Amino acid sequence: MSSNVAFTSIKGINTVNSIVKKLIPKWKDGLHEIQLFCIPKILNLEDVFAIEATGGGKSALFGIPVLVHLEISQNLSLYPKFTVPICSDPIGVVVTPTKGLASNIVKQLKKNFNIDAFAYTSENLSAKRKAGANIIKEITSCQYHIICVDPEHLCEWEWYLISNASLFCQNLIFACAEKGHVINEWGLSFQPLFQHIGSFFCGRFPSNISVFLMTATMQPGPPLISICTTLGFSGSRFHLIHQSNERPNTKIIVHTLTSAIGGTEFPQLIPYLNQQRKTVIHVRTIDLGYRIFMFLFKLTPASLNPLRRMRMYNSLASESYNEKTIELLDSDPRCQIVIATKALSLGIHAEELRDSIAVGTADTQDNEKQDGGHAGRKEGVIARRIIFTTTTELNKVDKIVKASGEVLVAAVLKVKQTTKAKKEMKRPLDPAKIVFLSEQFCRVACENVIYDNPPIETSRMDCIQANRPIPCDLCSSRYHILETEFPPSSDETALPPFILPETTTKKRKLRKKANKLKENELEEAKLALITYEEQLYAEEQLVAPHCYHPRSLYFPKALRDAIAVELLKIKSQAMLNVILASNEWSFIESQGSNLFELISSLQTTLLSRCRKSKPKKSTKKSSEVSELLDGLSDVDEFVESTLPAERAPLVPAKNQPHTKRQPRRPQQSLAQAESYYACPVAKSY
Repeated sequence: MSSNVAFTSIKGINTVNSIVKKLIPKWKDGLHEIQLFCIPKILNLEDVFAIEATGGGKSALFGIPVLVHLEISQNLSLYPKFTVPICSDPIGVVVTPTKGLASNIVKQLKKNFNIDAFAYTSENLSAKRKAGANIIKEITSCQYHIICVDPEHLCEWEWYLISNASLFCQNLIFACAEKGHVINEWGLSFQPLFQHIGSFFCGRFPSNISVFLMTATMQPGPPLISICTTLGFSGSRFHLIHQSNERPNTKIIVHTLTSAIGGTEFPQLIPYLNQQRKTVIHVRTIDLGYRIFMFLFKLTPASLNPLRRMRMYNSLASESYNEKTIELLDSDPRCQIVIATKALSLGIHAEELRDSIAVGTADTQDNEKQDGGHAGRKEGVIARRIIFTTTTELNKVDKIVKASGEVLVAAVLKVKQTTKAKKEMKRPLDPAKIVFLSEQFCRVACENVIYDNPPIETSRMDCIQANRPIPCDLCSSRYHILETEFPPSSDETALPPFILPETTTKKRKLRKKANKLKENELEEAKLALITYEEQLYAEEQLVAPHCYHPRSLYFPKALRDAIAVELLKIKSQAMLNVILASNEWSFIESQGSNLFELISSLQTTLLSRCRKSKPKKSTKKSSEVSELLDGLSDVDEFVESTLPAERAPLVPAKNQPHTKRQPRRPQQSLAQAESYYACPVAKSY
């Protein structure tokens, strides 16, 4: 009797590969390297921590196990018996950080593997309730093979009921934490529920399932140990699969913003966008994304609808709108730009993206790396990852690096980041991001050191030494490599270039040259030459060779204007003769010297006028003093007869203060009043 086969054995791996080739015809070569390492271990109910570059095929880790169980359960006679039970209705639970990622996973599972999945989001739950469906019954009866859920919903009463359902637990084969690096990043800051994912897996799900985590950005040391502790990864059942997250087909470029990140103009984006490549612009806030959208909206040519060319992707937009945005990126040649917040950066896939532009750096180096991984997922495409940082941030980075003494994450961690008031910063800069922004040798090699990417022999080399397909900006500059031509995403006629913005800086007035006449001086010179033309005609009209020529040919207006413009440049008779000869003037021999004398006299007059220095602008105080002196000097000009012989008598002033009010008389008694008013009062005339 033959013994049962483990999925991790050679026979088990070959069986899995044969099933993949059978069910997915476009995968002619079977599983990729990272998939061959991880999927047999997941099927063998072992715990896996998978680190692989974005676009490396990690999403197949929760699709292929379901297909394998379904295929073997339906054709038991074709395959050997395995050491683990085979489920006829296999189920996997995937915890996602965003609802956009959950919806994207469901869509990709249906498209690539024909697997029914459900995104456990508020919108979908509301739709199910409106339709009168019981979603708990649907999940526990195994109608969906994959359920994508966020940590907030895991804490609800419904998931207590789901995890207690016996049929659900019997068919549950794995639980996955997608984008596992956010367990630390979000769990330790604004979303502590991410720290409890491992507790839920261990406490509510059966112990005989595979728990695995996937991410493209995981730094070695404390971050890795912390996440492993949170998920309970330990012992012989746990496997760390660490592949390089380097993207050889992506050029890394770092620029300093020349415009304010809080402003409304971003002219540095235009040269990249005018290369007509499908681009995602990553921003930290919706406000910044809106300002970039309006800037590009105003510069879009009238021949193309800007609302078709540009779209925004953020958490405030509806789920259907965001899904349509990703769909248009891949299908519509006129949809070029998506301005996105962090909602897009976590696992949303669009194959046609060519460039990733970050306006302002992300919070952490892990997020920055995730953002850059969206471009160049299509095979054979050369992508770009462009980062625009601010001068303020670079100054902070330089200050911290100088304090640390060396450019290493461990050294930067020891530096206490403070504000100008010497208070501890509430949101200190990420140490890995500080190391990346301060790099002066090779951007790719720097990231390989941060993430400890294998193989060590070549990953620490610069782009030229490691023979990478496309060098970073630092290596291109150091080796004097010309800029590589990046082809557009579609036909050039489909995306007309943006209108170049006008520079808002004030243009300096060009300083007038010393040999250039002012307008009034030019008019004066022309009048003098007209007077000379009259004298010339009077002298030469009777001379035999010229007597039949019209007057306009004696001293043409074009020649007069040419001499007037070049008046101060004519320093000799020879220079004048060159101008006269080029205009074919017939009187060079007879009148050349006279004309040069006139020009010399005009030059002397104009230059002597210019030499008179202009009075300097007086200050307010000096002008007041000069006015006072002018007033004093005017005293001597008065004529004596105008002065009065005698002093006029003083006139009583009319603006004297009122006399003090007399005090009120004492009140009369009643008897005094009666006697007073009884006596007749004599009238005075």
